[in-house]
Amino acid sequence: MPEDPAMDIPLVQLIITLEFIGGEIQPYGLFILKKSFPAAFRRVTGCLKADGSCGAGPDCPCRATFEQKLTPDPAALRRYQKPPLPFAFRIPVLPAGIKPGSCAELSLTLVGEATNRLEIYLATVAALFAAAPRNPLEMRCRKIEAVAGDGTRILIRMDGGSTDVSSVPLLTFAETVAPYCTSGETVTVELQAPLRLLHQGVPLRELPFPVLAGALFRRISSLAYYYGGVELSHDFKWLAERSRLVACSRSDLVWVNRGGGLQGVEGKVTYRGELDEFISFLNLGSLLNVGKGAAYGMGQYRFHRG
Repeated sequence: MPEDPAMDIPLVQLIITLEFIGGEIQPYGLFILKKSFPAAFRRVTGCLKADGSCGAGPDCPCRATFEQKLTPDPAALRRYQKPPLPFAFRIPVLPAGIKPGSCAELSLTLVGEATNRLEIYLATVAALFAAAPRNPLEMRCRKIEAVAGDGTRILIRMDGGSTDVSSVPLLTFAETVAPYCTSGETVTVELQAPLRLLHQGVPLRELPFPVLAGALFRRISSLAYYYGGVELSHDFKWLAERSRLVACSRSDLVWVNRGGGLQGVEGKVTYRGELDEFISFLNLGSLLNVGKGAAYGMGQYRFHRG
């Protein structure tokens, strides 16, 4: 990814350490966040109506977060279509038979203007994972840390204590992608949650590289436009052509149905070719996920090169 002033879009990456408090929870139980997070956010802002919608005016923080308002610019609308949500959870798959006291890490990345509402997000997470009786998520928040550009974690909340946001590091797209500099002719992508991409309305069971790259281009450029207020200057048409030169050398993908709408492909896929132009998009995507339901942990992956 070449240098681009527009890559100064801010990011905040949070790591939330959760402790299992007992009861029954399935390996994919935390993916219920898709249903519980919006209502919890609205309770924190005080705008929650009985039907679960926002009862406040157009300036309510929840509208800027969940409304996904389309741009009035017809040309931009053709390029970006419906805006994504301005955040992305990376949700842990819990081990079967998890015992009370066991911990897992939940990641939450805020993009662009969403970073200005950091305290609302933190209060929402604290409310969702309070150590109250009959917590439906069966997990309580032990601590919340913010991740710096060098990977250092900065504690901003411990157990039920107060939250200190004064030292939260503000990252940028550019800082996030810069550290990744390893080389190699192959890259292996390991899907950690179902990935669902559609072609002509049909979910794909394989993942050709141009399809993955195109989905990343659309997601990252849309986040930049709608929440960073900028258009990335990359030549996406040229990148799309280059992506067709990258071949799939091995695929161990399988179609899974985890219940609760969690359907898609999981497994590993290895690509071979000229990959340098795509590594930074892959790195950003490893924070922001890809495909349907990306904001709530669908399509989360990790990758390695060489």
